[in-house]
This record gives sequence, structure tokens and C-alpha cells, in this order.
Amino acid sequence: MKRRRYLVGLIGLTMAGVLSISTPTALWADEVVVSMDDFYEGDLIVDGFELNNKTTLSVYAVGAELKGSDEMHAYAWIINAGDREAVWVLSEEDTRRLRGSRNLREFDSEVTLPAGRYEAYYFAGRPYLFGDINISLDGIDDAADLLTIIFDDDEDRDRGYYPSGDYEDLQFVVKAPEGSFVKFNPVAEFSEKAIVDFTKPDDDFVEKKGFTLDKELSLKVMAIGEYSSGDRVFVDFGWIINAETRKKVWQMDKWNTSWAGGGRKNRSFVGEVKLPAGNYVAGYATDDSHSFGKWNVLPPYDPLHYGLAIYPASDGDRKHIREFTDDYSEPVIISLTRIRDDKFRQKGFTLKKGTDLHVLAIGEFGYQDEFVDYGWIEDAVTGEVIWKMTEENTEHAGGGKKNRKFDGIVNLPAGSYMAYYVSDGSHSYRDWNAAAPIDRDLWGISVYGIGKNFDVSGIETFDDIPENSNILVRIIGIGDDEEIREPFTLDKSRKVHIYSLGEGKSGTMYDYAWIEDADNGDVLWEMTYRKTRHAGGAKKNREVNTDILLDAGRYYVYYVTDGSHSFPDFNASRPDYPQKWGITITLSD
Repeated sequence: MKRRRYLVGLIGLTMAGVLSISTPTALWADEVVVSMDDFYEGDLIVDGFELNNKTTLSVYAVGAELKGSDEMHAYAWIINAGDREAVWVLSEEDTRRLRGSRNLREFDSEVTLPAGRYEAYYFAGRPYLFGDINISLDGIDDAADLLTIIFDDDEDRDRGYYPSGDYEDLQFVVKAPEGSFVKFNPVAEFSEKAIVDFTKPDDDFVEKKGFTLDKELSLKVMAIGEYSSGDRVFVDFGWIINAETRKKVWQMDKWNTSWAGGGRKNRSFVGEVKLPAGNYVAGYATDDSHSFGKWNVLPPYDPLHYGLAIYPASDGDRKHIREFTDDYSEPVIISLTRIRDDKFRQKGFTLKKGTDLHVLAIGEFGYQDEFVDYGWIEDAVTGEVIWKMTEENTEHAGGGKKNRKFDGIVNLPAGSYMAYYVSDGSHSYRDWNAAAPIDRDLWGISVYGIGKNFDVSGIETFDDIPENSNILVRIIGIGDDEEIREPFTLDKSRKVHIYSLGEGKSGTMYDYAWIEDADNGDVLWEMTYRKTRHAGGAKKNREVNTDILLDAGRYYVYYVTDGSHSFPDFNASRPDYPQKWGITITLSD
């Protein structure tokens, strides 16, 4: 059995050999430039040639289309090796049906190209590789044919062959006048000149590399990635950051990229990026599908540049570019990371003076337009939320669309603070149900001092909320089947603030609080359904956030729960601030 052709272990990508093909003698009077045939399913073959002058080439190609579609799934094309643009593509409208075949189409004509270097490709795509193809079925027979293609478990399919014998006719032959061309190896020449080469990445790829510019320079950046139009985010993409400020100076986005050929989600950036002297870090990341050699739609026209490659704009600039080891680090104040499913974490810190802090938080933005894995910071004394992750202040964190990241500066005045992080029952560290974020080890919340020289010695950390004389009662973090009573006393008439979380639906409360007069047992205040509002998460999460006036005297505060949906084991989506499940009463003046 013949062996499949491979490069980097993932894809049939190689220099095409010069093979003899039985074709009309008159057509092939010239010398063979490119000859490709004998394909295995999924092969991507490349060959390079340079034309000395403007030349008319004789081209014969046989490709394949899926029945009911006007798109080719096995086809040839030629790109200019300089600007990487396609100069000829085998298409349905320029071909005719190959005699005796339902799916194959042939091109037999001439193509004239100017002097220059060119790369010729053939991709032998699967007949069922149609992620971006508009399929139309005329009837039950067409539908049955399509299902046969998709689900056929023929032994030849397992060995990598096409399911139909007529696919042996797939081929691509280019001829030119003798002496009008020279051959070159695109793969061998490709990576030698790059200062950053993250091309041909695998699934779940994340790599970064630093470089130093001794003077202001323009760099040639070539990047191809995957854009999810449904999610409106790049899931395979590249970027460059300033190594000192950590700010992005360039990144692939919808607006600076264009269609790269093949599947519609292939998008490319080709251009120059001017950067001042300094240290930089370039990176590229992929999600868990449609990477080099594992295409789930047709590959781009320039598959060798799938990923990120950075070159000097001119060879003379290379002497001003050096490798750089990125050892940037910031002092860690708190780190609640690598959070798994159904976790709640907290850590406090005290600032002696107002301070700018770097907060990095990565979480999951759910499908009901709310975070389900997220972090926030509260004033540890008042319980006021000082900062939290929102859709507006976060950006895509790489991988699945629902991965969101806050990476910015938060100014906090002197005081004590508590940082929290909570996760739901799916898609967390080491248990992703969609593509993981780029910085997967940082799933959670971290707070850093800004800059290498930040002094953390004066910042104290703690685990539990500090005592506060303004707090009269704190009954929080309550579980199932609890009935808790706490007393408090007022020496004079005072306004008190009540914050309570509980469970209620259809007008009835199941986890709730009330206040009694300790002397006569009269109920002075009760958490009824009509006094509550939605507390985030499931609709049955209810909260009270109000002030009431109480006379001097002794009081009892009660909190009761039923047998389900309480901290930390909620049986539906948890409230925004789950640790406060219960009641907190503070002096409000």
C-alpha cells in the first residue's frame, strides 16, 4: 500500500515530483513545470517555480465538486510567492464536467503569468468537507447520496483513500517552454528569513517569542487565522505587545484582515507594521479545530503562512533586530487561579494608601448574557462591590467565544478589600467544554502590583472578612436545611441597612430572613417575595437591599433555608454574589 505524504507530521504537504501522465501529445510539447496526482484524501501538495519572463503556461487540472454545490472541494491554484496573492484558481465556472464522471471537472487551457516566483498547490479535500459551502439538495436521492458520503465506513476511507474510484483522475499538470523557468522548494525557503515563525500551528497551539528593535523599523507581518463569524471573534489569531508596557501594538481583527481564500472563515493580514525601538513579544494561538493540516473547511490560498510570520521589511534591517527573552513579571498580591468546576474562592488585602493595581481575571460569559465563571472585588468593610467583570470591560480571551478576560488597571483608595471568584459546573480549568483560553492557567482572578519595582511589603493579605463595628448581624454562606438565630441590640433608635439573599418563586419565599422583637416576639420585618428583586442567575434568586428604622431595644434575626438551592450547592444558576446567601445588617448612619 502506498504511503501518504507528510510534512511536520500533520499534512500531506511536499514538493511535487515530476510524474509522467498520459495526456494528448500536442498539449504537452513543452517541459513539465508541475505534476501532481495519485492523491490521498486530505493531501495538500505544493511546488515552486520561477519564470524568467512573461510566459504562457499550458495547464491541465482535474478537480472535484460536491453534488448540489458549485464549490470545489478538491482543486488546484497558483499564488504569487512575493505578495502571496492567488493568480489562478481552479473553479467550477472555468471548468467542464469530466466525461464519465458525476463529480469531477477539468480545466484544459493556457494561463499567462509575468516574470516572477510562484507556488502551485493542490488540495485533495474530503467530499464531506463543506463547513463553508452552501449545499442544495434536489430530492431524497441527493440527500441519501450526501449521507452516504458523510457516514460511509468503507475500508478504503479508513486507509485515507477517496470513496470513489474516479478520484484517481485528480491531477494538476503545468508545462512551459523549455528554459523559461527554474524550480525552488517553497517549504525550505519559507522559514529561513522569518524573525518570528509561528506558521503551520496545530490545534490548541499557544506560543510567544520576544524580539528587540534597536531603532524604529517597519516589519512585514503575514498572518492567517480563523474568524468565527457567528461568534464575531478570531479563534486562531496573532498579536504583538510592547514588552515593557504590556500593551498590544498590533493584533488581527475583523477590520485589518481580509478573506484568505478557501473557507470563508480564513482571514489574513499582510502588511507592514511600524514600531519604535524597544522590546516586543509576538504571539499566536489556535483553538481546538481547523488548524494546519486539520482543516474543517477548505484551507487558505497561502497555507504555508497559516499562523504568524514576521520578517524585516528589508534585508538591511535585520542587523537592527535581536532576540529578546521576555522575563517580565509583576509582584503578586493575590492569585485565585486554576479554578475548577463549582468553586468559590476569596482572598482579602489591605492598602495603606490609594494604589493603582493590575487586575487580570478570566472567566466564562454564558449564553444568557451573563457571567457564570467570574471575579469581583468588594470593600471588605461595607460589602460594596468596587469592581467586577462585565461584558463591557472584558475582551475575548482566546479559544471559545465565551472565554472573556479583564486585563487592566483598577484604582483603589486606602482600605481593606476582598477579591472573590466563583465558577459553575462546567467549562473550567482542565475541564473545558469549548476551546480553552490562551492563558488557561490564569482562569480565575489575580491582582498584581504594577511594574517590577512595586513594593508589596506594606500590603497585608487575609482570608476572612475583618470584624467591623458597624455590622450588627452577619449570617451568610448558609446551606440547606438551616434555621439560624442571631441577636443584636440598639441603644437608641437607629436606621439599619438590610442586605439579604434567598430563594423564592411564584410569590413564596423558601430561603428567607425576618427580624423579631426579642421581648415580645413580634415580627418587625420579614423578607417577603414582594419586597425582593432578582439577584442574578436563576429567577428564583431574590434579594433585599433596603434601610429600615428600628427603635432602641433587643432583637433577634432569623434566617431559614429549605432542602435545596443554597450556598454553595445551588441547583440552578447561582446569584451574582453567592457568598452573601443569608442576611447582613449594618448601621447605615
